[in-house]
Amino acid sequence: MADAAYGELGNDSIEGSPREQLERVGRTLWGLYRRHPWLAHVTPLTRPLPLPNLLRHGEAILRALDSRGLSPSARLDVQIMLYTHIQGLAVQLEAEAQAQAATGLSEDDWMSLHGPGLDAIAASGWYPHFSALMDGFGPDGYDLDLDRIFELGLRTLLDGLDFG
Repeated sequence: MADAAYGELGNDSIEGSPREQLERVGRTLWGLYRRHPWLAHVTPLTRPLPLPNLLRHGEAILRALDSRGLSPSARLDVQIMLYTHIQGLAVQLEAEAQAQAATGLSEDDWMSLHGPGLDAIAASGWYPHFSALMDGFGPDGYDLDLDRIFELGLRTLLDGLDFG
C-alpha cells in the first residue's frame, strides 16, 4: 500500500537546475504526505523498506546532487536531511488528525481551551523570550501553517547547500 502511494506522483523528469529538481522532489513528497498523512509513519529512516516507488524519489534527489562533487556519504547525508525535513513535518499531519479524532476538538478549539494556560506561562516572568514572542503576535495569535513551514525549510536547506 505504501509503495502504491509513493508511486502516485513521480519525479522522473530531469529537467531544470539541480535546485529546481530538488524543489520538485521535495514538493512531490510533501504532496504525497498531504494526500496520505499515514504514509510518513510507515517508512522509518533507520529501517528502510524495499519500496521501489519510494526509491524513485530518492533516485531523483541523488540525480540532482550528482553534479555537486560530493562524496557518496555527503550525497546520502543530504538526501536523508531533505527527506527527514519533509517526513518530520508530515508526521504532524497524522498526529493532528489523530488528536482531533481522540478529543473531538479542532486545532482552534484546542487552542481556545489551552490558550489561557499558555498566556499564564508567558505572563509568569520565567520565560521572557517566549512572552515577548507571544506579545508580538497581537490578539490574532500565531497561525501554524505547515505548508509555509515546509517551504521555509526547503528554501533554507537548499540555500544552505548553496543551490542559489
